[in-house]
Amino acid sequence: MNQAFSPIQLGNLTLPNRFLMGSMHLGVEGETGVASRMATFYGKRFEGGVGMIVTGGISVNEEGKGSKSFFQFLDPNHAKELKLMNEALAGKGIMCAQLFHAGRYAFDRNCVAPSAIRAPINRYVPRALSEEECWRTIEDFGRSAKIAYEVGFGAVEIMGSEGYLLNQFFSPVTNHRNDYFGGDAKRRMNFSIEVLRVVKKNLPEGFPVIFRMSGIDLIPGNPSFEDVILLSNALRDEKASGLNIGIGWHESRVPTISQLVPRGAWVPIARRIKEHTEGIPIIASNRVNDAETIKKVFSEQSVDMISMARPFLADPYIIKKLQTNESNRINTCVACNQACLDHAFQEKHVSCIVNPMAMNEEKYHHNKTTNPKKVLVIGTGPAGLEAARAAKELGHDVTLFEKRDQIGGQFQLASHIPGKSEFNETIRFFQNELKSIGVKTLLNTEAKLDNIQSENADVVIFASGVIPRGFQIKGLDLIPHGSYADYLTGKFIPGKQVAVIGGGGIGVDVAHRLTEEHDPTLESYQRKYNISSFTNAVVQTEISNRKVAVFRRNGKHGAGLGPTTFWALKQELESVGVEFYQGLSYKEVTKEGLVVVFKNGEEFLYPCDSIILCVGQEKEDSLYEEFTKTYPNKKAILIGGAKDAKNIDAKRAFFEGLDAAYSI
Repeated sequence: MNQAFSPIQLGNLTLPNRFLMGSMHLGVEGETGVASRMATFYGKRFEGGVGMIVTGGISVNEEGKGSKSFFQFLDPNHAKELKLMNEALAGKGIMCAQLFHAGRYAFDRNCVAPSAIRAPINRYVPRALSEEECWRTIEDFGRSAKIAYEVGFGAVEIMGSEGYLLNQFFSPVTNHRNDYFGGDAKRRMNFSIEVLRVVKKNLPEGFPVIFRMSGIDLIPGNPSFEDVILLSNALRDEKASGLNIGIGWHESRVPTISQLVPRGAWVPIARRIKEHTEGIPIIASNRVNDAETIKKVFSEQSVDMISMARPFLADPYIIKKLQTNESNRINTCVACNQACLDHAFQEKHVSCIVNPMAMNEEKYHHNKTTNPKKVLVIGTGPAGLEAARAAKELGHDVTLFEKRDQIGGQFQLASHIPGKSEFNETIRFFQNELKSIGVKTLLNTEAKLDNIQSENADVVIFASGVIPRGFQIKGLDLIPHGSYADYLTGKFIPGKQVAVIGGGGIGVDVAHRLTEEHDPTLESYQRKYNISSFTNAVVQTEISNRKVAVFRRNGKHGAGLGPTTFWALKQELESVGVEFYQGLSYKEVTKEGLVVVFKNGEEFLYPCDSIILCVGQEKEDSLYEEFTKTYPNKKAILIGGAKDAKNIDAKRAFFEGLDAAYSI
């Protein structure tokens, strides 16, 4: 780790370590009166040890805004808001403004692009920029860079990755021009080179200018690796201060940052670029979230810096904890996207499921209570763990009851799904954190009225969770069957032809485990998506050792799973032959299999040798009801799945745990 904490030069700046917080929209951009909230959020990350933070993209002109939720440098009100933010952060660290243009990804009928080719993720067909308009847009980058300097930013990053405008100009998939800005690879990169030139021209000598370039687009027909190196060398020759290597386009059908992606999966791309581009710092990004991966990156000298974004949502102090050998107390990003990317694309305020205080720092103050209470928390799923942690942090005396021999609740179950072993990191964090801050945790302790009363607590928080919902169908006993909980805990072992009854998030996750029992590795992931081809990365068809079908009465499969992650999971399941059926009723089970009736009256037999029931959950609130009737004057708080099992997920559970602690 020594190299990770050695200084590095970017332009005329010397950063104290080799980490930067990468660009990430917070969901408040474009609003006024948010400078203080943003400064509080970013300030906490500077306190945590990072030396440079890159903002979410700030548009260089009106047509470049990705949506209404963007700042725009040429808008005086936005520039003023950014200046107020920088003034509040003065002396804490280096704020780097990302100069941004969405191109054909702008969700606006007036969007523009190199050529009039619609993006699959946008309903609007862009207007092709004329050559004169190209030069005008380049000048907008320069004007915006000057404003960035004037409002107090200490560096800028040019966004040339992830399928945005500059990336669109460089790709033959989206650039069909035949002029100075299009044709062969050298002309397609002219737009990026001219932007870098005008940005540097409008800034003081030595002012850090990072270029975020795409290491691989993951779009069939994207630039070759040789073309990418042509661009990286040209950017170096034009005196960019560093190259931040982005991965994939938003429209790509290859997941790049979800739990389906192994840790450190994209470092090899950045490393290859470094090997062919001497004399400029190379920065790796995407799915670097833990101490072991970071240690490996630096010990192998793969790159010069690491850019992390979501890990700073999960734990603002990740850098300090790494530096002081306290990695066991890092609240690790679990790559779920539920409260960050899903929120950003829905134009909601961003946060983090495992750290609901993220972007809520001004709402939840750490001030210790002057009236400490004795608090008993029952249950150690996400809601109970966060309630216990936050209550202790506020100064209360906290005891935690767990009837099993380990904490985690539904996170323990979910951790058996491929990729979701990341949830073990959350369990590890709470095990160490609760012990460190002094929460008394009693395992193998089933809560009952007598032992609750013996604790003599002022407040009892019930986070007793959920239980699988029962399900009846004629003939069910004719075929081996079990609930999702039975399967994930090893109590039920299915056969080779499995019907999954229930197609919500749990049912789809179970189908994933049935067809892929292990976490993805770098080798399996690269093979599955044909990454080695570089220009034809797409999911490959495979044969699973099980035949699986997922049945759902009504609605879409995967309900409850995030929009930025479910598409990739469903694609993987379909690639191994999982079948999906919906719009039906369950008739019976025979010795041959499951019989369903579709809405058109058609009867269908699905041959299977086992059935897994994923038909939902029921709240487990019986003890709460008994306690409140017996002790009506005692303060009792019901949270998580025990409060409402409908559409319960970890995001809501963690937030309710935090709220419960602050309501004491």
